[in-house]
Amino acid sequence: MLILGVLVAAIAVVSIIDSGVISPIIGAGAVFAYLAGLFALYARVNLPQLGKSLQRSQSALTATVKSTAAARRAATRAKAHPDYGFGANLTLVDIGILVNEKTAEGRWVRQISAGASLDDGFIQPYIKLYVPPEEAERYTTLEFEFYDRSGRLQFSHKMEDYLRAGDNLFLCERQLPLRDNAHIGRVGMWDLRVKVDGALVGLHGFNMSSTSGERPMFVAAPSRIRLSTPVDENEAPPVSLEDLLREQARRSRNQG
Repeated sequence: MLILGVLVAAIAVVSIIDSGVISPIIGAGAVFAYLAGLFALYARVNLPQLGKSLQRSQSALTATVKSTAAARRAATRAKAHPDYGFGANLTLVDIGILVNEKTAEGRWVRQISAGASLDDGFIQPYIKLYVPPEEAERYTTLEFEFYDRSGRLQFSHKMEDYLRAGDNLFLCERQLPLRDNAHIGRVGMWDLRVKVDGALVGLHGFNMSSTSGERPMFVAAPSRIRLSTPVDENEAPPVSLEDLLREQARRSRNQG
């Protein structure tokens, strides 16, 4: 359309300068025909929808710059999974696990970790999402799952939370016991899967080890399997998850 516009403009100029070469009527007709074509073209375009699409693209681009390496890997793996359904409206900013220990004094000690051990106390998943304004101010359902190296479900918890514009940090309400859980026996690479409104958004891999070796597999009736245990909400953690993330980012910058 740009090239055609240049040609039409040239015809109009020539018709004005030298009417013997091109009639002014022909020049004016070419201009009106071009303008009519432009109107017909853009009349079919949903400009408000186009604006929203551009806004979502810009929001996703902005959030991608802030995404951690773990989040980028988890989003890429999720896209290759049959349950993927994230789309372009939300962006995975961070994903990972907390390793929690309760001391003899009843105090919680928590740390963000790239892996875990069957000798640890508990692991608790978290996720951070960037939400553009047009997707905000609504409730959403989040589902956290742990799968061991054999693909066996070890933990599942579904919760409801509220989406706000910008970064949203969600910590799972439940944690998986490890040290005293006789139903866990597979060390190796585990997966943390997180779904938003039933669609997989992140598939995060982490290593599960054990200093005492792999436990014998024990398969119990489904009603007896402890997939999760409540976090003791009466015990205030020493620092918030946000503080732990800020400390993790500071250490990464110093190491870089």
